[in-house]
Amino acid sequence: MKDSFDTEKRLLGKMMSNSRDYYDNHSLITERIFLDPLNRKIYKAISSRLDKGSKPDILDITTSIKDPLCDVRLAECMASDHYAYLTKNMVLFLLEQDKKESLKRLVEHTNKKINNNDDLFDIIQFLEDQIKSISEINESDIPDIKKQLKKLHDDINRRMASDSMVGIPTGFQSVDKFTGGWQETDLIVIGGASSMGKTSLGLAFCYNCAKAGVPTAVFSYEMGDTQLLQRLVSLESKVNNRYIMKGTIQDDEIKRIHKAIGKLEETCLFIDECKDSSLRYLLNKIRQYVITKDVKFFLVDYLQLVKGSGSSREQEVALVARELKNIAKELNITIVALSQLSRGVERREGCRPGLSDLRESGEIEQASDVVMLVYRPEYYGIMNDDSGSSTEGLVDLIFAKGRNIGTGTLPLHFEKEYTKFIDPQDFEAKFISVKPEESF
Repeated sequence: MKDSFDTEKRLLGKMMSNSRDYYDNHSLITERIFLDPLNRKIYKAISSRLDKGSKPDILDITTSIKDPLCDVRLAECMASDHYAYLTKNMVLFLLEQDKKESLKRLVEHTNKKINNNDDLFDIIQFLEDQIKSISEINESDIPDIKKQLKKLHDDINRRMASDSMVGIPTGFQSVDKFTGGWQETDLIVIGGASSMGKTSLGLAFCYNCAKAGVPTAVFSYEMGDTQLLQRLVSLESKVNNRYIMKGTIQDDEIKRIHKAIGKLEETCLFIDECKDSSLRYLLNKIRQYVITKDVKFFLVDYLQLVKGSGSSREQEVALVARELKNIAKELNITIVALSQLSRGVERREGCRPGLSDLRESGEIEQASDVVMLVYRPEYYGIMNDDSGSSTEGLVDLIFAKGRNIGTGTLPLHFEKEYTKFIDPQDFEAKFISVKPEESF
């Protein structure tokens, strides 16, 4: 199969002689792999008939193409030694030739863009899109249940051996017990009203992942890296965040801060201020961190500050949510995205949030695997719960959606002087009372 032209004729002869060879490989065969113009016309005529369930007829094809050389070419195809070659091998050979031609054209187009002084990120996006398209080969669009069952069997064995912890640890016993840890390919949305502590919670999840040895990246659109690191140092050292900000620190506290900084330096944590708010930039950055730093866990703070395309803000946010979910699946990573809530929640009695309070909630809810809502009754002046217990420091972590884990509410405790979330001392008793609804 050294010559593409001869291979094209063999493949056409194979398709004419045995329709099953076409149906078994139809997801791989396209008119693009036929470089010869007449061979391409013949392929289109053959495939159009096979797609309708008809058997290709030489006379019918010759008549439809109306090329004086068609009958000779068809005779050559039928007389070729196509029976000596496997159809799939011929198709893969032609695919390889087509992709090499595509790469040559890509180099030419890229050089033109560089010479035209096009935007750097436009060029990078163009290259990534084209290379992804060129590299994709769908061997079959018919799923193999044996492979699927083997994957399920391996996953069940892994879960049985993991002592209920099958994902990336969250750092909170109650959340780990409820979720089994963060799962690859998941998009997790954390919603909360202003000052609920959603950034602090997201940052805590990231820090806990990094401490567990999982490379982690934070994309911050609102706060600078110094502010975020200050929060991490505060929660690790247990030195009041305001004291650190003002510089009113005692000698024993500075020692704890130095120790906390040392711990942070040992983690694989990246804080990116995201100077460009475009969705394209974010997706490129995620790919960069995955490829160069093997990052597995990402935080986006926050969803509504990423600029996508669309005629309305709702369509824009919808696109951002969908693309984050798509890239999580593509790269086998976990993404946590923070989201604002609508102001309607503050006008409701008790101010307890629900799924409908997510801004541009419809598409965010659809794209996400898990939606968590942060609720601190103390913030709204509700100092006692229904049983009369104090709500000081109480946080309700509401799992409003859980594609694979169900829904429910978990208690956490918030130490606002350190912007730190912790498991309550009696979390086991409170957790047992939680009965997640089944999610389908």
